[in-house]
Amino acid sequence: MNDESIISLFFSRSEDAVREADASYGAKLKRVSLGITGDSRDAEECVNDAYLSAWNKIPPERPANLFAYLCETVRRISLTRYRYNTAEKRSRNRTVSIDDELAEIVDGTDEDTGDLPEILNGFLSELEDGTRFIFMRRYYYADDIPTIAKMTGLGGNTISARLMRARRKLAEILKGKGYKI
Repeated sequence: MNDESIISLFFSRSEDAVREADASYGAKLKRVSLGITGDSRDAEECVNDAYLSAWNKIPPERPANLFAYLCETVRRISLTRYRYNTAEKRSRNRTVSIDDELAEIVDGTDEDTGDLPEILNGFLSELEDGTRFIFMRRYYYADDIPTIAKMTGLGGNTISARLMRARRKLAEILKGKGYKI
């Protein structure tokens, strides 16, 4: 079933909307969530929470791309769950997280981001296609290095080096725009 048909089901408040969305995108959404949370039960719960969020927001919202809409929702929910699970007092399970990798270029404050989305989009558009794919798979979809290596046919060291160079380039761009690094 295509996005428009599924969105129409949401607008008609049919419970089939969630079933159809899950049939079309459930496995992909769970993989995104699992890459962030590291726990299959948490991932399943985050995906279900994303469906509930979509149910509550559609209508009035009408996403142009349902998968992108659901993916952003599941990512946000999964990151919240990950931060909750890995808070200092609760857990020390995962030693290297995506947040740790990006910590070298982000100071962690919630200051006004202003033009940050435009800067990031510009940065991504300047990257070579392969490096952009690797960067997005790592930092948006939360895939680990071995998974990206399988997808691209590149070695883990090559991927790590490309990510490091991309992070450095992003840091330079952000410094140039006045962001604290």
